Amino acid sequence: MKHHKNIVRYIYLLFAALTFAPALLFGQSAAMTDKIWNAVGGKSKWESTKYIMFTVSGNNKYPAVSGSRKFLLDKQSGNVRFEGTLNNENVVALINVQSQKLNHIYDENGSELTLQEYKSVLPDLIDQYNLDLKVLSLPISILAANISGQDNSKIINAEKLQKLDFSNFLGSKGCFYVSEETGFIKRLEINNKTFAVNGYKDIGNGLVLPTSFKSSGDNITYQKVASFTEMEPEKFKEF
Repeated sequence: MKHHKNIVRYIYLLFAALTFAPALLFGQSAAMTDKIWNAVGGKSKWESTKYIMFTVSGNNKYPAVSGSRKFLLDKQSGNVRFEGTLNNENVVALINVQSQKLNHIYDENGSELTLQEYKSVLPDLIDQYNLDLKVLSLPISILAANISGQDNSKIINAEKLQKLDFSNFLGSKGCFYVSEETGFIKRLEINNKTFAVNGYKDIGNGLVLPTSFKSSGDNITYQKVASFTEMEPEKFKEF
């Protein structure tokens, strides 16, 4: 009889563990989510930032867009100013990523070019822009990637990091490691690549983002990054 009671007690404890474990893991990931937001300056900092400018090299995924490139974006309107190489020509392109429209395109001397010649590569330019922005804003964009917590930490470079899995960041599954002390994402594993995430800087208004992503064969560097609350509207209308 005593043996039977022990089995019943064991089954009850096992059931309780299975019942509460997901809640504990959810609590862990929720706590890390708060840490990540605090590390970048808070959700309000991201929401109050209207304009972001960045120059990036590496991670070129579309043949039409080559080399280093510069973007200036209006988060609210979707207007974007691109300065870089498109179809092997140095251009300034004024686009709207919400309407998927190419408004103006100029050569490096300011002469306006024919829109029709570049409309076929507009999807590549917009996709490259979206990729570059999501990587730059990694701490923010990855919070929407269906993350789940694990009771799993690792010491990397003398720093204790908490592992979190994601199921949909840039269309892929993977994991990332967050500093338990600072809340900074320090390591990203995706598509069989491991990136060391560093170069965190205040880009303006207290918003802190990473600028360096290094792996064995694909380094991504954001040389210049700045955020603004005001911008001349001409930047999105003319050369």
